[in-house]
Amino acid sequence: MCGRCGWSPGRLHSTLVHMTGHARASTLLMKAAGVTSALLLTIPFVGAQAPVPTDPTRNIDVKLSRYAFSPERIEVRLGERVWLNVVSVDGAHGFQVKELGLNALTPARGRTVRVELTPKAVGTFQIACSEYCGSGHSRMKAWLIVTPGT
Repeated sequence: MCGRCGWSPGRLHSTLVHMTGHARASTLLMKAAGVTSALLLTIPFVGAQAPVPTDPTRNIDVKLSRYAFSPERIEVRLGERVWLNVVSVDGAHGFQVKELGLNALTPARGRTVRVELTPKAVGTFQIACSEYCGSGHSRMKAWLIVTPGT
């Protein structure tokens, strides 16, 4: 045990302090703190200069499970390009919006199917499961709401 600082084997500063001496270790720690401070002050400016993504496409994750869509309500703007990332958490399902001509089969358990959507009409459209999935299949519904663009 160190009589100056109470160090005992297993304490964190053991290598730095007891290989370089207390005075040298203090200087090294102060220099490290200065470098850390300089980096922390620089990071916000580097982040502010990062390029802005040019693709305004929005991604919406949609989960299908026996007799439910999540979310049950999807809102998009007229003319907005959207990717619907549709995945089934159990058996095979379908993702269908008849009025917009969308129909995608989602395989069982986990493979994501990407459905591109750029709505051309304002309205509320029913989303249904187009692949028979059991006794509650006919109740498996959700809503796609297309609002006027801004």
